[in-house]
Amino acid sequence: MKVSFFKYLFIFSIIGFITYACVKKTTYPTTPEIEYADFIPFVGDSADLKIKFTDGDGDIGVSGNDSTRNLWYTYYYLDTITLQYRAYTIYDPVTGNDDTLRNSYIIKAPIDSYKGKPISGEINVRLQRFRHIKKVKNLKYVFYLFDEAGNKSNVVTSPVITVQ
Repeated sequence: MKVSFFKYLFIFSIIGFITYACVKKTTYPTTPEIEYADFIPFVGDSADLKIKFTDGDGDIGVSGNDSTRNLWYTYYYLDTITLQYRAYTIYDPVTGNDDTLRNSYIIKAPIDSYKGKPISGEINVRLQRFRHIKKVKNLKYVFYLFDEAGNKSNVVTSPVITVQ
């Protein structure tokens, strides 16, 4: 009886070892990779821009009271006269030119420490005012982020977003 018990224990141990050895660890590059996930408008002019991300060393986000802005996005709207997408601009009195308005957002680091570990997930960016006037019905966003090491992610353009 003892021989058959150890025989089964040995077989299950070998099967467990092979299964464990075949499982691959998730790896991502240390430069963040992002992609557009979704755009959810709310009543009024606020919305959530959802962004999927991966990072090989888990250093996305700033900690504690750090106010370093690490996600940058530019809003483009369909100009109904030229039928081309234009970046929203503001007048710069110093240069006398229009300047493209780039917005920023602070992504906070997760409470659990993921530094040094590959992570993936989704970031929800709350846009308080996602268009400059309500007449704008077609828009898109171009965005990118920086991790704590200063690595810049890929630059992503959302598909055309149609809102009411």
